[in-house]
Amino acid sequence: MHLRCLFLYTTFGLFLLCVGNAQAAPVRVAYSAISGAMSPLWTTQEGGYFHREGLDIELPYIGGGTLLIQSMLGGDVQFAYGPSVPVVNAALRGSDLVFIANTGDTLIYSVMTKPEIKEPMDLRGKKVGVTRIGGSADLALDYALKKWGLQRGRDVIVVQTGGLPESLAALRSGVVNGAVLSPPNNLLAKKAGLREMVDIGQLGIIFPNTALSTTRSYLKSNREVVIRLLRAFGEGQHRLRSDKEFSMRVLSKYTKTTDPEVLAELYQIYGVRYTGQQIPYVRLEGVEEILKGMDSKETRPAKPADFVDNSLLKEVEQSGFFRKLYR
Repeated sequence: MHLRCLFLYTTFGLFLLCVGNAQAAPVRVAYSAISGAMSPLWTTQEGGYFHREGLDIELPYIGGGTLLIQSMLGGDVQFAYGPSVPVVNAALRGSDLVFIANTGDTLIYSVMTKPEIKEPMDLRGKKVGVTRIGGSADLALDYALKKWGLQRGRDVIVVQTGGLPESLAALRSGVVNGAVLSPPNNLLAKKAGLREMVDIGQLGIIFPNTALSTTRSYLKSNREVVIRLLRAFGEGQHRLRSDKEFSMRVLSKYTKTTDPEVLAELYQIYGVRYTGQQIPYVRLEGVEEILKGMDSKETRPAKPADFVDNSLLKEVEQSGFFRKLYR
């Protein structure tokens, strides 16, 4: 009897230890770019809103959407923040990735060039850098080239740099003649005397620029965790809109930018001009833009709704959370 009780106590103790370790395991929300577009995630973390929801969140930076998606599919991270084109690509090829929120509804990029490039036609025969071929910056370049009547390959050589800071460095050093940059990198480029050829955000394109994605299998097993994460995210996005001083400090920390003019412009862009919807639903017309840019011969037929699950945000909205937050 004594041995049986000892066995039961030991087993129960090991069970509690395992449960405790499982609860203590951090949830990893990886982001794909050193860009002001990531500011809602950063303000959520720095404002303590994940912690308030009882979540232990880590924010690893994994440059480039494709690498981030591979990390999520491999189980190294649970959520990806930023990339949208690689999510659709992976889902079309059989993965169970899905969008659950989006905080940027247009492509916030600029095509920056060397000062001697006076007009778009001067880019003929020149190199333009993007972070990743097939990524959002690459798609933004496609819109610009179409607007100018230029073709990649024939008129413009597109090269892959690996990241936004790397694109800026390549442009400043002359490795490329143009680069697709988002804030703060395009703002730093302007201060360095480089030319903004076009602001893609002003073209009126609906696009999931800063999407939050995960796997359907994770959603199925951890729905309550995802609900709490979305509530925290809503608080962080609200803080970004309403607290300029705090948000600029956060932007400075994560972008390593100390120039007050650049930080003020960053906040104007992401805290005022391109803040997205109060409830960060994924807009189906934005996903449609991604699908239109893909080669239908290489992908299965699909509808925008195949890649989106707005039901969790809907549940948060129906609880009155956003109404109370923005009253």
